[in-house]
Amino acid sequence: MQPSREEQAVIKLKPVLGPVQLVFYGVGVIVGAGVYSVIGSAAGIAQQNLWLSFVIGAVVALLTGFSYAEMTTSFPSAGVEYQYLRRALPQFAFVSFGAGLVILVGGATAAATVAVAFGGYLRTFADIPIWLSASALLAVCTALNIWGLRESSWANILFTAVEVTGLILVIAAGSTKSDLFKPLLTTTGDGALPAAATVFFVYLGFEKIANMTEEVRNPSRDIPGAIFLSIAVTTMLYVLVSLAVTSLAPPDELARSEAPLALAIESVWPRAGNVLGAIAILSTANTALISLIADSRLAYSMGRDNQIPRVFASLLPDRDTPWVAATFIFAMSELLIPIGNVKILAELSSLTALLAFLAVNFALIILRYRLPDHERPFRVPFAVGRMPVIPVVAIVSIFLLMVNIDWEIYLAGCGVILLTWLAYLIQQQWRHC
Repeated sequence: MQPSREEQAVIKLKPVLGPVQLVFYGVGVIVGAGVYSVIGSAAGIAQQNLWLSFVIGAVVALLTGFSYAEMTTSFPSAGVEYQYLRRALPQFAFVSFGAGLVILVGGATAAATVAVAFGGYLRTFADIPIWLSASALLAVCTALNIWGLRESSWANILFTAVEVTGLILVIAAGSTKSDLFKPLLTTTGDGALPAAATVFFVYLGFEKIANMTEEVRNPSRDIPGAIFLSIAVTTMLYVLVSLAVTSLAPPDELARSEAPLALAIESVWPRAGNVLGAIAILSTANTALISLIADSRLAYSMGRDNQIPRVFASLLPDRDTPWVAATFIFAMSELLIPIGNVKILAELSSLTALLAFLAVNFALIILRYRLPDHERPFRVPFAVGRMPVIPVVAIVSIFLLMVNIDWEIYLAGCGVILLTWLAYLIQQQWRHC
């Protein structure tokens, strides 16, 4: 049966994004707020080999980036991980439904994480309760999300430019030291791999580009390029920043500091720390904005497929934005703010992101066998027969990183999965009523 005119109006998103906006989305969400804090603890582990840890993290991210590039161009749709599993395992509806809900929780957790971090940064400038500023940030970002992707993309471009400027300031401070590039010539590799498990999480975010697929004017051309270019740009920035901070301050001091980048830059420019603090505020705001946008597209996609109530696929008249889905993700994120602990929220978000990466890589392998003749504008290189090699290597690397996540987070993850199973049973009853 063909959908009615009203149904067609519900299921169509407006393509408004070009390659430049996509790259800014990718760079903006990858840079985020993580590097402003994670780099210190990683420096304590890797010492002068910190730059190598970022290279290793980038390679692991790139492996899954190949899979996202193929799947996004082969099956362009919002809510990518959920849609890929639906196609790969159509006989196991719970798997795609459960993955969709787990990723929704992870996206809301990511937004709550950076909103709480935003409140912490802002409190260094003004005595505002963290919960209040975090809630206000989520409300403003949701309003931008509902207003329109074109408008929110320009806000993202502005925020991303400011974020990158902050990192360039750190690199400029490091360039005043004559031994800036010495670690490249004297690296031993000691501590680089354990630290890579920490710094990998600052690369999370490139996958959110894929959730914009339906709103990209030429996804087959622009999505792969945006994914690879985003990872390349951020890797270059991270490597230069890591060289800069280890030349400006001893790695052990960086590890003890709550604001390692500020500590490093203040060794050259004493008042620059406040500037970086202000940039961190914009950085967290930008990450929250992109997380809310991407997650609302997944909720929209699941609503359109009747996996959750179809009202979530409703678009705002004249704006063509999923306003119900955006409001729902906003509410989920707000409910998580009282947890208040950035570390717990961040690790739960990281776990769900790694599960999403596993889903995409497994789905790609399955679909290479189930749909071998399907048109693939971008194809992951290197295969043995029909078995693609890169996704297999990506799966192994993801499992190695997951070993480093605290067991308490796995308990929380099991709770989310149990709730997902309950939601699936309720959904099945609802659909048969």
